[in-house]
Amino acid sequence: MNAIDLAGRVGVVTGGAQGIGRAVTERFLASGAAVAIWDIDGKLIERVAAELGARGRVLPVVADVSDAGQVDRAADATVRALGRLDILVCNAGITGPNKKVWEYPVEDWRKVMALDLDGVFYCCRAAVPVMLK
Repeated sequence: MNAIDLAGRVGVVTGGAQGIGRAVTERFLASGAAVAIWDIDGKLIERVAAELGARGRVLPVVADVSDAGQVDRAADATVRALGRLDILVCNAGITGPNKKVWEYPVEDWRKVMALDLDGVFYCCRAAVPVMLK
């Protein structure tokens, strides 16, 4: 395990309920941080928060990071519940269909960009001002 002490810190992990995001969530908890998991799957994050709750403070926040308003509300909910926001891991993402570029539907491309690109911008836009306080 690492020797990084994150006691008293609050991290946000988008898509933090499974895969790499869950591993990051678990590492933050092991290092002493409280963690807000922002994810579109409410049932999953509730289950993961219950599973990991014995390791530290876990706040499940339902949010679609491709929606700026939902991201703003998630940041507000995190600060209200945990008092601060110190670390942001923009992990949520999708790949879209596995197709040749000339066969790739434009609407699928827009969904990927909305989550993978716009979502990172929205999360940084909401989190950085709080971090700078």
